[in-house]
Amino acid sequence: MKKLNLITTLLFSSVILIFTTGLKAQNERSLFFLDDIPQSRYMNPGHFSDNNFYLGIPALSSVKFGIENTFHYDDIFQKRGDSIYLDRDYMLGNLKDKNSINIDGMIELISLGFRVDENYFSFRIAENTEVNTTITGETLRFLFYGNGSEEFIGKTVSLSDNAINMNYFREYTLGYTRKIGNKLGIGLNAKLLQGIANFSTTDLRFDLQTDTTNFALGVTSNIDINMSAPGIENDAEAADFLPNGNNSGFAFDFGAEMQINEKLNVSAGILNVGYINWDTNLKNFRSEDPNSTFVFEGFDLDEYIENNEINNERINEVLDSIAEEIGVTETALEYRTPLPAWLNLNMNYKIAPQDHLGVLLRNRFLKNQNYTTLTLSYKHNFNDILQLLVSNTFAKANYFTPGFGLTANLGPVQLYLINENFTAPMFFETAKFYSIHFGINLIFRNKEKSPELPAESAPEINSEG
Repeated sequence: MKKLNLITTLLFSSVILIFTTGLKAQNERSLFFLDDIPQSRYMNPGHFSDNNFYLGIPALSSVKFGIENTFHYDDIFQKRGDSIYLDRDYMLGNLKDKNSINIDGMIELISLGFRVDENYFSFRIAENTEVNTTITGETLRFLFYGNGSEEFIGKTVSLSDNAINMNYFREYTLGYTRKIGNKLGIGLNAKLLQGIANFSTTDLRFDLQTDTTNFALGVTSNIDINMSAPGIENDAEAADFLPNGNNSGFAFDFGAEMQINEKLNVSAGILNVGYINWDTNLKNFRSEDPNSTFVFEGFDLDEYIENNEINNERINEVLDSIAEEIGVTETALEYRTPLPAWLNLNMNYKIAPQDHLGVLLRNRFLKNQNYTTLTLSYKHNFNDILQLLVSNTFAKANYFTPGFGLTANLGPVQLYLINENFTAPMFFETAKFYSIHFGINLIFRNKEKSPELPAESAPEINSEG
């Protein structure tokens, strides 16, 4: 696939990705409130774990998948009897000016933590995937109606504010939390990152104008696309996926937790502040002159069909010549991408020894958008053996996403399951969000010291004398 057909394919692939996925991703929120799970300190680095030592079961200690978007299935498809219809006008009438989809996935390969006096250390290796995509309603209207429709003919259409960022990277995290007195905990997670694959758009803008007489299309574009992936030039090798120093990066999490009084606890933290430098397996596509205009008058498709089959080589030649006219050049230059950062503000209130209420305000900083949610939770502890949590997350135009969390401590074995918006499989037509997270740990807690008995008084010895 060469220059322009790569760009065209990516544009249409992003549309297909949005419509076929059907749900915009964030990490789940309930883990923040389940402080019995050691992995909760990766959501709140200021939290001081109450175990002496824990070891995650390799590849099973923390497995997560989440998906979230700005629309749902019923915004796209209509059901008439037993049939499903895709109505262009209905769909475009339901979509927003900016439509986005985000996907997060994570598998923890190695995880452990231990306490030394008032210090807590942790370490983990995890595989992470992220997909953040934004496509505008104007872009979708243009793709579905075409430049020859009355809505666009003779007018300049600006297809901008579209963005695609896909990331696959490995994370090596060293965590430290310090308990200061009985009320304050501060913590830091330092992350060494190894980028494995990335596709990102710094700019993806097209200004299009259709002539009213011959329907020729004037194109002014500004394209800035970066790619790094094993096999982009040659066959992928195992070394591309093994630990190595290529595509290195760094990030950190910082958090603090304060016990205000016996009942009230507050915390704040910022996560994933960092970047990845991409320096291997590179491709870049950039506009040489973003201000130049190329006039495309079309071509007769019949000239490129032989024996009732499309001649792909001739089509590629035409697309390559169009790319050259537009002025898109291909290079292999190093580039840097930031990680989507998180801001968490949390408050927990103990209404009874075993019952806790929680509030979490969260913002995720993404290109072209910020995504803010509010989560309310209730947790009940059953004699330190079982934690049960129910929650609900409020987001823009999405006020009902109930979740639950369950932690079972069976001796040293800890099992946990977190499911955000557990009603989504039952009502997937109106679901915009779903997340599932589970894991198995081995936990060794502080043993309660037996109360010391008072020493018996030595019997008095009466000396005669």
